[in-house]
Amino acid sequence: MSEVETIIYFKEKGKENTEKALRLAYEYSEEYKIPKVIIASSKGTTAAKALDIFTNLEKLVIVTHSFGFLKPGEQEMDRDLIALMKKKNIAVLTTTHALAGVDRAIRRKHGTWQVAEIMAEVLRTFGHGTKVCAEIVTMAADAGLIPMDKDVLAVGGTGRGADTVWQITPANTFNFFDLRMKKCLCKPL
Repeated sequence: MSEVETIIYFKEKGKENTEKALRLAYEYSEEYKIPKVIIASSKGTTAAKALDIFTNLEKLVIVTHSFGFLKPGEQEMDRDLIALMKKKNIAVLTTTHALAGVDRAIRRKHGTWQVAEIMAEVLRTFGHGTKVCAEIVTMAADAGLIPMDKDVLAVGGTGRGADTVWQITPANTFNFFDLRMKKCLCKPL
C-alpha cells in the first residue's frame, strides 16, 4: 500500500501565493530534515519574506537574476538586502541562468532555438515555477552551494513572487538528466 500525499494547487499563479509557498517549504524542510532550500528572488521581495519565515537561515540559498538581466550592468536586487543576507550567512547566488545564457543570445540574434531554451520551454509546460525550480537547483549545484547526496527543496514562481515548491534530487548542469523532480508540494493550476 503506498502513501498518498496532498499537493496544493493554487487557483491563481503569482505573488499572492508567496507566503503560503514559503511557509510550506519551511515546514516541510523542518519535518523531513531537508538541508537546503533554494529560493528564486529577482528583486528581493521573496527573499525578504523568507527571512521572516525561516528560523534556520543557513538552510537558505537565494538565487538572483544575473547582472544585466533587465539593464546592462545592473543588478535588480537591492544591494542592502544582499549585504544583510550575507551577514546572516545566507548564500546568495548571482550567475547566468542554466537554461538560457548563450543559447538565448543565439536565439535573439539569429532566431534559432538552441537545446537549453527548448528544455526550458518543455519544463514550462508543467508551469513556469517548475522550470525555475529545476534551473535554480542546477545553478546552486554548479556553485557548490548544496549537497549532492541529499534532496533539496526549490521555490520558484511565475513572474513575481513564489507559487511553486518541489523536492528535488540535485544534479549539476553537465549531468542535468540526473536531476529528479521527486515531489511537487505546490503549484498553480
